[in-house]
Amino acid sequence: MQDARNQQDVSVVATNGFSPKGAQIWMIVLLLLVTACQRQPAHLVVVQGTMEGTAGMLWLLEQKTFELQKIDSVTPDTGGTFRICIPSSGTNIFALRNTAGDQAVFIATAGDSISVSGRLDLFPPEFRVSGNKESELLQTFYDYSYGNLRKVDSLQVLIERNQGEEGFYELTVRVNSLFNQIWEAQRAYEKDFIHDHAGAFATLLVVNYHFGVRPVLSVKTDAADYRRVDSGLMAAYPGNKHTLFFHQWLKEMK
Repeated sequence: MQDARNQQDVSVVATNGFSPKGAQIWMIVLLLLVTACQRQPAHLVVVQGTMEGTAGMLWLLEQKTFELQKIDSVTPDTGGTFRICIPSSGTNIFALRNTAGDQAVFIATAGDSISVSGRLDLFPPEFRVSGNKESELLQTFYDYSYGNLRKVDSLQVLIERNQGEEGFYELTVRVNSLFNQIWEAQRAYEKDFIHDHAGAFATLLVVNYHFGVRPVLSVKTDAADYRRVDSGLMAAYPGNKHTLFFHQWLKEMK
């Protein structure tokens, strides 16, 4: 999965100069959308909550096969509260993004009502999501990974502050050893996550996770984990577009 911030945006079409009749039609359309949101929950994903520190618009994006695509937007009220209701089918990967480019990823299935809270600029520690087991499971993974990234950041600060000091070489040796321990802990956690939650949609994001800029797992060195994700998804989500794409990609990598 590529970095979502580098993905293509979709066009937004604006219409100006409503006539009174046009305004009436627009209000009818809005009413129909609200009514649909209330009457057809099985065909919709509802995302609602309160985002602190939010200024301006929030975008809801959906992970397509190759890109994250903007599919809807909303302007929260003065307290940061918002609600988005979109048509959906099956299980998909979504992201909530603010105008600064900060975003949080979650999973939702048609019929889900997802509740979010916190701050997008402090994802994942200050962002909470609930409403389905997949998103909650994915959040536990992000929380653990963030803890390891914080440790790495602390080691980098330690190196930067001690450059040129006596004993700097010995310090770098110790820091490298600690970094390797963190890296191996992250690898072990991802492998255990895939093993313990075989069939969970969240494993698809875990197997593609980058720790910083580096992927943690590789199809060459961790083939068994990739096969476990593939077989689990094919059993639990057999017709899903992401399942099928991953399945075909894995076949081509052999």
